[in-house]
Amino acid sequence: MILAVVTGLVAGVLFGYVLQRGRLCFHAIFAGMYERRFALARAWLLAVALTSVGLAVLYATPVGRGLNTGLPLSPVGNILGGLIFGVGMAVAASCVSGLFFKLGSGMLGALVGLLGWAFGELAASRVRLPGPTVLPGGIDGTLPGVLGVPRAVVAVPFAVLVVVFGWRWRGGDHRQYAWQWRWPFAGVALAVVAVASWLLAGLGGASFGASTVGAVSGIATGDVNWWLGAFLCGIVLGGFLAARTAGGWWLRGETRVRYPRLLFGGFLLGFGALLAGGCNLGHGLSGVAQLNVSSWLVVIAFVLGIGLARKTQRVLSAPPVLPEKTY
Repeated sequence: MILAVVTGLVAGVLFGYVLQRGRLCFHAIFAGMYERRFALARAWLLAVALTSVGLAVLYATPVGRGLNTGLPLSPVGNILGGLIFGVGMAVAASCVSGLFFKLGSGMLGALVGLLGWAFGELAASRVRLPGPTVLPGGIDGTLPGVLGVPRAVVAVPFAVLVVVFGWRWRGGDHRQYAWQWRWPFAGVALAVVAVASWLLAGLGGASFGASTVGAVSGIATGDVNWWLGAFLCGIVLGGFLAARTAGGWWLRGETRVRYPRLLFGGFLLGFGALLAGGCNLGHGLSGVAQLNVSSWLVVIAFVLGIGLARKTQRVLSAPPVLPEKTY
């Protein structure tokens, strides 16, 4: 247990530091696409591509032999959970890991969002969705498994394509804060800590890298994931260290209308993540870097869920159309 806590805490601190310095909230990444702001999306995609290569190497080592090699494809849960999670991100204006590192940077309202997240995961643990598992877990649930080729055969060309395309993609390098890392550095740093999280998970006796799913439901059932719990606490600490040393520290509350949004949005995040079998880190970083078919499907559902929520908000906030006066 001690080794699991130590390695999980180290992984979390590294993650929290990088997420805060890069302002890598997955809601901002995906919502920015709708607003034609692509710097964070470029950083995310670069991190995914480089991590996929790192995992291909890690799986070939003794440490990698005990790690999860792929998540199953269950379309009903993946799509429905992903859509709910995407709506939750739009309502809360944050992802789950974002709530953790923002709490470290002084956003006290994140505690309300995390409370909703915890209740959402507990509620979803009682739900059993119908529908088949189309692809099993393990290598058979990944794109290399479907194609029948080694993982590196897909990961290396994918990484080369992303690097070349990323550098040729003009514009979109706007930074919101002076202390915020530029997208290439943020992407490489996120890839480094993502691979490190898998390595530290293996050393700590865990089977999966960066994620948030299962922390609360595991405690409720008595099956505590000590590595995961320490990892989440570490994200808060890492966000705090980054904000205090580099910039971004601001101890603050929220407006009155933000608290119910954080609570409800957090609930949707926890509920959707458990249904989908992963969160913005579990599917949106670790899972897509595993080249899971399910994780890419869930990420698409994330983006669509955010778009659906944005469209609904515009419709509800539009002024009513008054009938023309007749004389």
